[in-house]
Amino acid sequence: MSKRKAEPSQRPAKRRRGGVPTFGAETEDDRVNLASSRSLSTASAFSTRSVPSTGPIPNLSALCARSFVANLRALHETRDDWEITLKWLKLMPDNLVPKLFAMLRSSCPQILTNAMITSYFLRGPSIVLTSDVPAVNKITILAVAGAGKSLHELHLTGFVKFADSVFATILPSMPSLRVLVLRGCAKVGSATAEAAARSCPLLSTANFNYTAVPPVALVPLLKNCPDLKVLKLAGIPNWTDATFAKLSSAVFQDESFILTSIQTLKLRQLSLSESSINFFLARCPNLARLDLSFTHVHRPLPVVLAEARIEKLSLTSTAISSVDVVALISSLPHIKSLALGALGGGQGSSVAIGNTSAMTMTDQTLESLADVLKDFGQLEKISLVGNTKLGATSRHSGTLEYFIQCVGRKCKYLNLSGVHHLQSLHLSGLLPQDAENQPPRLEQLLLNNTGVDDDAVPYLECCSNLVVLELAGTKISSAGLFSVIDTCPKLQALNLTSCRSVSVTDRRHFFEVRVAGIRPT
Repeated sequence: MSKRKAEPSQRPAKRRRGGVPTFGAETEDDRVNLASSRSLSTASAFSTRSVPSTGPIPNLSALCARSFVANLRALHETRDDWEITLKWLKLMPDNLVPKLFAMLRSSCPQILTNAMITSYFLRGPSIVLTSDVPAVNKITILAVAGAGKSLHELHLTGFVKFADSVFATILPSMPSLRVLVLRGCAKVGSATAEAAARSCPLLSTANFNYTAVPPVALVPLLKNCPDLKVLKLAGIPNWTDATFAKLSSAVFQDESFILTSIQTLKLRQLSLSESSINFFLARCPNLARLDLSFTHVHRPLPVVLAEARIEKLSLTSTAISSVDVVALISSLPHIKSLALGALGGGQGSSVAIGNTSAMTMTDQTLESLADVLKDFGQLEKISLVGNTKLGATSRHSGTLEYFIQCVGRKCKYLNLSGVHHLQSLHLSGLLPQDAENQPPRLEQLLLNNTGVDDDAVPYLECCSNLVVLELAGTKISSAGLFSVIDTCPKLQALNLTSCRSVSVTDRRHFFEVRVAGIRPT
């Protein structure tokens, strides 16, 4: 192909050969065989480090909060100090409470008791409670009602055991609520959705992902909350064409009823037909962010999406054809984030995804996409995770390199995990493209379960802006990684899960190993 970049004159010598690893991505957005959020594996070997901040100096309150969190364990072990500490917590200004509570949840959740949480942290403009804090129980949730009119944001995530009535009970006391996130609260249903509609007319965000809210329960919410901008409905099991018909007959039959405020719509993993999905989309003329991953959609309404000025689009594991995906993307010049993982894989079916022949993203499609996307100046994030046909044919052997050269290196985030035929040489598209030797913009590069090995090191070394590098299941070695760390000063996180050329004991502490000067012989 004349358009493709010429191969480098000196290629690094290939050091090892072996079978290509099987596909398996490690983060929620990357997993293409997602049947439900509860089936996700969390096993990983991330190594992290802190790098010197180049931003503004933290203010005094932030420095004090860090010091408090760092010394909390010691304070907790001394009764007098602990009692004095609790008195000071009582006097802390409301606006500082959410930030300090977030730091405590992250660093020492086991110290937090139900009494401590309810007495000192359920106040301020924002409250966040997650199921991974052991002390949080039904009493803690019910105590949130005490925040009253001052509460603007409420995040309750992962509480699978608490009944719908528990969440519905607390909402009437929160008339100023603007953001409601109930992600993963599996029993949240009609009562909670209707309570939010009655009591929280200022809502701008409603996140019901992985709950049990039926479509008809959204009728009062859509009618009573005119400022609703973000609506997330991913993975709700009872969303079918039959149940959706009750919502459409109650609201959408009136053609003048348009959801003009909706800018973000997440319909991921819903069992709706394409006709129901397109019917919904047609009522949202101002969409900017849309997630249709793992749905039955074959051909989203291109006219509707083009007129809506879409900035973020996710079509992972949908059956949209190659011709349609290129035509659709061509009509979205304002796109900033694009997820096209495992195209043709069906609605999250592990059987379909494991079947390479089912995939519709081919090298020819990728080349056409590259020709379209290379002129899109706002594109920052792209995912091609799990497209197992890419790079499989010798006829188009340079397509991946061409895509990386003219599209990938211009993005801040690039996910090629599970593209089994991706080899180190394909990354030569990361090399400088002009006399000024400008590095790629890439800050996050995901190459999990690809054919990458140490031959990729010269190309990875070009990515001096990298913050996150994921190489799980590749053949990269410790020697190659040391060189990458030396030339990428901003690198903070490495995913080395199942990297057989890296010692198991080093994978989670690789940065420390490098600092200690322990280099392989």
